[in-house]
Amino acid sequence: MAEPRVAVVTGAAAGIGRATAEHLAALGDTVLGVDVDPDGLAALREQVGAAGGRVGTLTADLAGPAAAATVVETCLRRYGRIDVLALVAGVGQAGPSDAVTVADWDRVLDVNLRAPFLLAQAAMPHLVATGGTVVAVSSVAGLRGWSGSAVYAASKGGLIALMRSLAAEYGPAGVRINVLCPGAVRTRLADGMRAALSAGDVASTCGAATGPAPTRPTGRRAEPAEIARTIAFLASPDASFVAGSVLRADGGALA
Repeated sequence: MAEPRVAVVTGAAAGIGRATAEHLAALGDTVLGVDVDPDGLAALREQVGAAGGRVGTLTADLAGPAAAATVVETCLRRYGRIDVLALVAGVGQAGPSDAVTVADWDRVLDVNLRAPFLLAQAAMPHLVATGGTVVAVSSVAGLRGWSGSAVYAASKGGLIALMRSLAAEYGPAGVRINVLCPGAVRTRLADGMRAALSAGDVASTCGAATGPAPTRPTGRRAEPAEIARTIAFLASPDASFVAGSVLRADGGALA
């Protein structure tokens, strides 16, 4: 029997990250869930453990420059390898751009762009060794911009360019790297951004964040589990010839 894969999932305490950790564990992977929220991670351990899955957790603030090395070192110490790196953690930003501070900019870019690079950098030798894969969660905002969330959109657009570049660089070494761009998803992050945009009376140009009715053919927002299943597909052998791709999971919002 093949040895179970080891998957690192960031943002694992809630939302898409939580759903991804649960789904990968249900598929038989050993999961290291990483998040800044210890209570959410405890709930993840309890739920996955009750279902018979294998999950460990690490409380870490990915905005810290040393966090990436800590995550990779912890994973190797506990499990000896890394096969999947699911970069799901992110922070939002919503409101008029003229109100954005340098601290706002730094926090969003540190978590949404710098941390994924540092994690990929630290994990890459081990992903090369296992023929592993990276799935980074961006956003449709990174594909076309987002009124009232310029810094968030910039971080997600940068993430797309970063991962496509790494895919070209490390593809010859056997590492598949792909990007997933969700549209509107039922998460605390998305709800918080919607509320902030509405409170600030900032109109969204995307249709994925605000408005009384979804502007997508499906007529609804996605559930986190739907996005998690797409991440799992990109990380699976079923996607063995998918590399350097940017996949939208937006219910047709940008169709």
